[in-house]
Amino acid sequence: MAKVTTKIKGNKNFAKAQTTIILNLADRQIEGIARRTEVVIKDKIAERIEREGSTKNLANAFTTVQITDGWGVGDIAFLNQQAPYWFWQNFGKAQSGRTTPPRSRGQFRTGSPQPIAGGGKSRWNQSSTGKYLINPQKPIEAKNYIQATLNEVNQIVSSIVRTIKL
Repeated sequence: MAKVTTKIKGNKNFAKAQTTIILNLADRQIEGIARRTEVVIKDKIAERIEREGSTKNLANAFTTVQITDGWGVGDIAFLNQQAPYWFWQNFGKAQSGRTTPPRSRGQFRTGSPQPIAGGGKSRWNQSSTGKYLINPQKPIEAKNYIQATLNEVNQIVSSIVRTIKL
């Protein structure tokens, strides 16, 4: 293969200017990828809702954030504060490793307020003054919304890189 050498005369700042342009383009593309990934993970969470009356709190806790050297989706500290069950819902276990939820007081939101196996399609409203005590015996099924989103990242990257150009 032939060796090619290029010399640029007259503009000493050319390399610096080109580097700036490339870094700006890359930052715009990475931000676009993160923003599209946020939309996809919210869709994956919505697809996996099993009980009526979702507050969308879990999906809304996944946001695009600027980090030191780029962009990301889902600040773990924010998720732990706003939706502390995010890990449990995604992986089917608590961050401590526990696989079944703890006992709690409360009642179901609709239908029969008292606990029944599985709870039907209604949500459990936890309350320290709740009339009923539940003692879950069955592990929460992992929803794997993070992996489902990661499965689409290559498509997201291709799409964004094609649309965001110089």
